[in-house]
Amino acid sequence: MHPQFWLDSWEREGSATSFHRQDIHPYVVKYADPEQLRGKRVLVPLCGKTNDLLWFAQHAEHVIGIELVDKAIHQFFEQNALPYTQTSDYRYESGPITMLHRDIFDVTLEDVGKIDLVYDRAALVALPLDLRLRYVSQIDSLLPAGAEQLVVTLEYAPVMAEPPFSIAPDETSAYYAARYHVEHIEQPERPDHRMIPKFGLSFLKEHAFRLTKLAQLMVA
Repeated sequence: MHPQFWLDSWEREGSATSFHRQDIHPYVVKYADPEQLRGKRVLVPLCGKTNDLLWFAQHAEHVIGIELVDKAIHQFFEQNALPYTQTSDYRYESGPITMLHRDIFDVTLEDVGKIDLVYDRAALVALPLDLRLRYVSQIDSLLPAGAEQLVVTLEYAPVMAEPPFSIAPDETSAYYAARYHVEHIEQPERPDHRMIPKFGLSFLKEHAFRLTKLAQLMVA
């Protein structure tokens, strides 16, 4: 979406930022456990003020969140009582946590350094198709061979023309299959999800994928 969409959403807050969870996502606890995270550097694109950052900060070597809206970054630090230092116009540091106030498409390898794991709960589903394809390519450019991604998507009906977008599993696999080994590890139906009554959905599934970047481009 256009950056103004997210700036307006964080300004309105309330239902406009209902994507923010108060807890640690269960898929993080299940698939990014402390043993797996030891010594890892984690990237969380379009992170908002997610509390998942706290999990990664506790168990990984370092976590880097990327967020377009400065208000969300400040709220993350303030609501979690974390002292921080602003080391540049767009970089905030607090112990093992770095927050970058940047558009994801402007982020460079120099900004993030070596990344072992990308956690994406709110990025792929936040972007319309044209930006989604750019995002997949951008994240790929930041990752070395062997790096992993934990990608969470939603699938629901009727589909909406606004985020979070519905993305079917075969579509997600198609985005990554040429460059990654793709494992579809979760696909539960979520009749309790708050989006169902809010938008009058007939069903909703919350998918999870584990991706491992291949050393060479796959050729069909």
